[in-house]
Amino acid sequence: MTFNLPLQQINAAQLETLRADSVREGRQLDYKEILPGNSDDDKREFLSDVTSFANAAGGDLLFGIRERREAGRPTGEIEDIPGLPGLNGDAEQLRLEALIRDGVTYKNLSRFYSRTSAGKYQLDVHEIRAGFVAAEMAYERLRRLRAERIARVLALDTPTPIAEGPKLILHALPVSTIEEVWPRVLAIMVNREGEYKIASALAPIGGLPDTWRFNLDGFVAHTLRDDLSRESYTQLFRDGGVEVVSGRLIVKDERRGGFYAWGMEQNVIAGLARYQKFWQEFGVTPPVLLGITLSGVKGWKVLREAYGFSDVDVALDRDVVSPPDVILSDLASPADVILHPLFDFVWNGGGWPGSPNYREGRRFAPS
Repeated sequence: MTFNLPLQQINAAQLETLRADSVREGRQLDYKEILPGNSDDDKREFLSDVTSFANAAGGDLLFGIRERREAGRPTGEIEDIPGLPGLNGDAEQLRLEALIRDGVTYKNLSRFYSRTSAGKYQLDVHEIRAGFVAAEMAYERLRRLRAERIARVLALDTPTPIAEGPKLILHALPVSTIEEVWPRVLAIMVNREGEYKIASALAPIGGLPDTWRFNLDGFVAHTLRDDLSRESYTQLFRDGGVEVVSGRLIVKDERRGGFYAWGMEQNVIAGLARYQKFWQEFGVTPPVLLGITLSGVKGWKVLREAYGFSDVDVALDRDVVSPPDVILSDLASPADVILHPLFDFVWNGGGWPGSPNYREGRRFAPS
């Protein structure tokens, strides 16, 4: 967030600019000379720093940086950048990730922190309550937005022309708006080659981007098909959220009276995994509200395999199937695990107890 760049693109020269420009610590920036140790006090201090960022506007903890002091008091400016000599980066990353993951209530001490320009502070009960209310309002706002966007797709009011026909619609909408995401995307798209990189990273589910362009909502990549009912697109919103519409993923086998959900699952999983990598690179932070919708499927069966030996003679009873959304809270989570309850819902509508393509919570290829 400090440099409007993905983490892997930050180098020593860019850190030096913080010192040269006298950049002070603030709401979204904190300097630390050493990594947290293994004492209880060190762990509590580290966790309070992390949660203070998480409960405010996000930010960066920079280790290996010594603050300048005046009369024994820190100034918030950089004196030196000694780095972290002898660091085993991979091992330390795993240690800190485990501490964050497992230390929400460390040693039964549960405190809530946020940040201002002056640093972190402990929330009082009124601020905690307000935070929970604001979070719930954010989820409801996104659910309303998702419903509005679905209605527009069904009305064929979309960023690229489409036509009537069965559709799969995916929405992935970040709960927190990070203003730096769009500038990072624009920094990559300074020429056609950069635009191609983004368009490829955001390829529509079950299709490849034939063309792309900027629009009022952000950036859209889409196929170019003679049959507009088979058109597909990905709309990137300025906060990093996406809307994906595919007109070629839900195809009816007229002889069997339904569609094969295995291929739908496979393509949606691959698409979400691709978007997760995009979010990680450009600084989209979870949680992300995630939902899929199938349209034009009333009276269709949900078919398991081509031979029909294990078919269930039940058809979907509505034209639009929209499972309740799920929350993606970790961008490293396997896409198949996150999507499992959404797929189960679709299979339920076809008379199945759940997706038959999962075993012990993970998806497997049918034999």
